[in-house]
Amino acid sequence: MSVSLDLLNLISYTDHERTKWKTWLAADASARLAIPFQSGARFPTVGSLLNHVFWVEERHLSRLEGHPLPDTEGAPADDLNALFEYGDRVRGNLRRYLTTVNDKRFNEPITFSLRGGPMITALRRKLAAHILLHEIRHFAQIAYAVRAAGQEPPGEHDYFFAPIDMAEGV
Repeated sequence: MSVSLDLLNLISYTDHERTKWKTWLAADASARLAIPFQSGARFPTVGSLLNHVFWVEERHLSRLEGHPLPDTEGAPADDLNALFEYGDRVRGNLRRYLTTVNDKRFNEPITFSLRGGPMITALRRKLAAHILLHEIRHFAQIAYAVRAAGQEPPGEHDYFFAPIDMAEGV
């Protein structure tokens, strides 16, 4: 028995999550983007983690498309509109890629390294799924950071809480 989950459903789910978070963050953008995430580490604030999520999506999409990797990190971590405009632009490009790539190409292996680490070989399909799972994982971490800061994150976040129209083909 073979079971699959359409990546376009996961894109719709993550788009839905992005909308919830953007609305919640906008209520007090400067304070909420500055919520601590990893003090003294790579992603000190929620805003810096959002920028990371969108930038990784752009870098992996560049790998999938065979384009040079962007060398600058997306948008300022303290600018809500710039962050989400950047994320929306990259997401539009990912959606276009996923709706136009053919199965043969999507099932081809791709080899790359992350930050000069060892070489990784994976199917393009797996890298595309990783982009969405990476985002889902980090949004869960953001929800935890928000709770740890004494605030309540916006709404329910599990996939089964997503609107039913996102479940086409599942």
